[in-house]
This record gives sequence, C-alpha cells and structure tokens, in this order.
Amino acid sequence: MLLAVAAAALIGCERAPARAPAPGAAPTSTAPSFATSTATSTATPPATATSTDPSIAASSAPVAPPVRPPPLPGGTLIRSAFAVEVDQRLPLAPGGEVVVDPAARFEVELSARAPDARLVLVDVREDLVSATGTRELGEGTRLTLVPAAPLTPGSRYALRLDGAADRELHDEAGRAFGPVTLPILAAGIPPPPEPKKPARKKKRR
Repeated sequence: MLLAVAAAALIGCERAPARAPAPGAAPTSTAPSFATSTATSTATPPATATSTDPSIAASSAPVAPPVRPPPLPGGTLIRSAFAVEVDQRLPLAPGGEVVVDPAARFEVELSARAPDARLVLVDVREDLVSATGTRELGEGTRLTLVPAAPLTPGSRYALRLDGAADRELHDEAGRAFGPVTLPILAAGIPPPPEPKKPARKKKRR
C-alpha cells in the first residue's frame, strides 16, 4: 500500500507543468554563453642600427676646406728693381716715388723662380698702360716692361708686380707673395689740358 502511494506521488511530480513567465519579464535564454576576446597587436618600429666605429663617424662628418696661409710680403722676393734710362739706371723702391724719364723702361729681378710673376704699369685711374713685357726664369726671375709710348710728363704711375692669373704671385714651392707697387713720376711739365668744346646752342623754332 505504501509503495503504491509513493509511486503515484512521483508520477505527479514529473507531470507538473512548467511555470509561465511573468508578464513583461524578459525571456531567458538557456543557450550556452561563450567568452569572447579581441586580439590586439602593437606594431614595433624597426630598430635603427648605430655604429660606434670612429672611422665611420669621421667620414660622415662635413670636411672643412683647408685654410690658406696669408701671402708673404712680395717685397722680400725683389732682389733689384730699376728704371732704365738712356744714360743711367734708377733704383725703384716700394716706399718712395722716383722721377723717371718718360721714355724709360723697367727691369725687376726676383730671388726665386716665379713662373706666374708679371710686371704691369697703371696710371692714377688704375688703367693699364699699353706695354710689352717679358719673363725669364733662371736661378731667379727677371722681368722687363717697355711702354708702347713715352709716358705723359708730370703724370704719376705705378709699376706693379703681381701674378699673371691671380693678384698674388707664387714661387715654384707654391708659396704665395702679395703684390708690390713701385710708384713713379714721369719727369717734365704736364701738358696743358685740352680746351673744352663749346656747347651747342639749341635753335629756336
């Protein structure tokens, strides 16, 4: 009798209806939930190769141009300088003006071989005077200059020693020498200035 009652009670429990959800309640899901994760990656910049080799660092540094030494005084290169006239040779010097014959020619000797040395003659306006020059190389250097026409009496000039390609001249060892100026004055009375031409008067119409 007791076994029959217990079996009936068990059957009643299995047949009990499911409870309906309350009105307005959100439906519940019985589906299994899975955890999700998002993979993130951070790009790492490539490493810069550095070198500690001093020779490589020195080669990449800017190279400064070589510093040229200042030129030596050109006067130390002059062995002799003369204005050659018909009956005499007048010594020339950088420090003082020498009165010379307007038909004089000029000679300068240097104590070293200077392949680019030259003589020029300029007037007070620094214009070149037409002349013929020579250069002879031996144990030293011998320079000559002959003006194409007599100098203007009473006018000042400068006999200049410098370089043919540059303002400075150089010896065979490559040493630079500054230019040298030998002032001269052409003897005689300056010619009278040319008379000015009268200005043309405008014609009245």
